[in-house]
Amino acid sequence: MAVQMRGKSKGQILRDLQIIEDTGEVHGQDGIEAAVALLAHSDPEVVAAALLSLSGRGEEAAWCAGPCARHLSSASASVRGAAALALGSFGGAAAEFASQLAKMMDGDKEDVRAKCVVALAQMGVESEAGRIADLVNDTSPVISAAACQALGLMGEEGERRSGLIAAKMDDPQTRHAAIAALGQLGSSSCEPYVAGIASKGLTDSDSITRQAAAAAFSGVSAAALGPVMAQVVDLLGSDHVGVRCTAALALGYMGESALPHAAKLVELLSDTSEDMSEMHVQVGGVYRVFVTARRPKCAALVALGMIGAQGEARSCAKALEDDLYEVRLCALEALSSLGDAARAQSTEIAACLEDPTYFVRVKACQCIGALRAEDVMTSLPELFEDKAPSVKIAALQALMESPRIAESFPSEVFKCISDPVPLVKAAAVSVLGCMGDTGKCYASIIASMLNEQDVRLRCAACDALGKLGDHGAAFADEIELCLHSGVPELEEAASLALERLNSASGGGMMIENFEGEGGHAITSLEGE
Repeated sequence: MAVQMRGKSKGQILRDLQIIEDTGEVHGQDGIEAAVALLAHSDPEVVAAALLSLSGRGEEAAWCAGPCARHLSSASASVRGAAALALGSFGGAAAEFASQLAKMMDGDKEDVRAKCVVALAQMGVESEAGRIADLVNDTSPVISAAACQALGLMGEEGERRSGLIAAKMDDPQTRHAAIAALGQLGSSSCEPYVAGIASKGLTDSDSITRQAAAAAFSGVSAAALGPVMAQVVDLLGSDHVGVRCTAALALGYMGESALPHAAKLVELLSDTSEDMSEMHVQVGGVYRVFVTARRPKCAALVALGMIGAQGEARSCAKALEDDLYEVRLCALEALSSLGDAARAQSTEIAACLEDPTYFVRVKACQCIGALRAEDVMTSLPELFEDKAPSVKIAALQALMESPRIAESFPSEVFKCISDPVPLVKAAAVSVLGCMGDTGKCYASIIASMLNEQDVRLRCAACDALGKLGDHGAAFADEIELCLHSGVPELEEAASLALERLNSASGGGMMIENFEGEGGHAITSLEGE
């Protein structure tokens, strides 16, 4: 999808860059190239926006590290900071510029220094771990928080300094960064400090900090959780609505260790309150605070799924009748994880396929697919005509979970190949690829998708052909062309398809080595 910036006003360019940043995958390399071209713009605000757009693309945009690094010497602090963010997001591919970032870590403006600290960690520059650790106790909470965040990304170097990080939980200004860093380092780094995470993190006034604290309990051993379990359960009865939410989520992250307290979570299903203390955290009237951090009922539902409380599947299913779509969403999320007990509620789940809110219809499809609820899968093709493309995609993907059922609807799936949305086409192609002998009838149609512009559709076509045996192998030459596309994900998909076809033929096809741009071994094959 070409992205044209030439001749546009500054306001239009900034809006387009924001769209590229928000929907990067849709624009692919075209979006990256458009942003790179704007690095030569005369307006620092446009340059900074272009750099931020590139920072959201990660290693996919690493090839433009050089042009980004030139802006580390910009007269504009916002541009320098954005350049550091972009380089950090490229990871080790931008490590050649680490020395410049290291110098800026000491002598630049506070915000730029903080971004350089994190960027060095993202690049994996372990030689700077000592200097970064020294900054944990910097007088600036911004620098201190950045240092905690950086150490959280540095594996063993961070683990050795977990005590230094944990001490910053005492300061409300660095508490979130400290808890998030410990969580990033893993359960072994969190276990010695679970008491502080529970007492300070779960009760913090900031919902984001509370959520980080809840997540930090993931993977922590039952032995380490023992001393704080009662404290967390008591928080389910807190006067603060948000704290009740976070306590429920914390139990969820504890997994099976919290299963004995499932009844306490069920009690929260009658809690209809909502935390309104962060109403200001909205954009255009839309909440930026997760519903599980605002509504105890939603948090309890999700937690019941996380701990695998199959005995409470019926209680979760009753929430599917709630007037709030957010509650229905969370109920479906919970049921997706409750196995046989949730499958027994398949009729109630299938009723959500007709929900007026398309988010719920999507989640209902996903739930049916996750549970492989075959008794209601025959209703999924009805959603292939849904007005929302995301619902069509979810229905197709759910149907793919049971190829036996999918084989009964080849014509309905085939019609989706004509959908104007590439991702719907890709999902349909994937379903046809899993249909076994039935799908083989569509091999030539699937092969024609290799010529489409959308990369994800071409990847889906490669994957599907790789599952169709001799009928897929008939198009090995077309698949092989994808090996030279210069698009790493497409090359990988083609490689896997060819390998699968060769394996299915008993190795009866000649394989020759080819090294793709991504550095991974790729194979091509030809019929003997």
